[in-house]
Amino acid sequence: MNRRNFMKAGLLAAVASGNAVAETPLTPESRGKVSFRLGMAGYTYNKFTIDQTLEALEKFGIHFLCVKDFHLPLQSTAAEIAAFRKKCEDRGVTPYGVGPIYMQTEDEAKRAFDYAAALGVPTLVGVPWKPNPDGGTQWNKRCQSPELCAKVSVLCERYDIRFAIHNHGRNPKTGAPNLFGAPADVWEVVKELDRRMGICMDIAYTFADGFDPAEEIRKYAARLFDCHFRNISDPTNGSSGTNSSDGKIDYLKVVKALAATGYEGVCGIELANAFPSNPEWIPLSIGYFKGLMDSVRQGG
Repeated sequence: MNRRNFMKAGLLAAVASGNAVAETPLTPESRGKVSFRLGMAGYTYNKFTIDQTLEALEKFGIHFLCVKDFHLPLQSTAAEIAAFRKKCEDRGVTPYGVGPIYMQTEDEAKRAFDYAAALGVPTLVGVPWKPNPDGGTQWNKRCQSPELCAKVSVLCERYDIRFAIHNHGRNPKTGAPNLFGAPADVWEVVKELDRRMGICMDIAYTFADGFDPAEEIRKYAARLFDCHFRNISDPTNGSSGTNSSDGKIDYLKVVKALAATGYEGVCGIELANAFPSNPEWIPLSIGYFKGLMDSVRQGG
């Protein structure tokens, strides 16, 4: 089923008009095909309050959110976290993870685990980093920290929370090549650590680095704990954004790979570039991805 078929099916138009598009209910027969859920990466709504974000997710039929700290600060009290959870529950939204959270020290890592545990999520998306050799700390100059990862591995066991490291692209002009540039760079650090240490695969950065995301999913399936979905207009720039149905990445292959490997996590749509000029990209992308999931469920 190609993109034109999805448009004809009316999925995108239905979501764009404000009507939630229901996913096909899972049955024992279909569960083996598509076991993951579609969600939203909180960064998409970085210019919006949590109330505005939850209202939008409810409208578009999205029930899972990876929480960013601008919606729920890391220093939130137990009462504030409880109130946040109640807001989500009232809108039919479940926080499935937190992050990405950048951490430079063991104390920062422990604070992040305390935060995830208090919210009750199974997955913490994080990025352990250290300054580059010349002391630079800008985001695209930071380096991955295997030393801190080893300490995070101990925290994974202590808290029984999965830690998914987000890749940031190997292209020095558009990503952070020394900060877990590709899924392979994450794997090399985590493969000997606690089994709860794994990957949050940013599909766009992976593709822009010249990898086939479907093959990377198959390769690292055992440690794939989260995915971020967005499409790109420039095939070499993982930061370029577009409506997901119009980009360069073949997401049907991606969804098929996730189904084939039995991925049971959440795939979060991440479209920060949609605001403020292209807000329609979000509902269009939601409809597109739901259409792909239904296509694979039906044998497409």
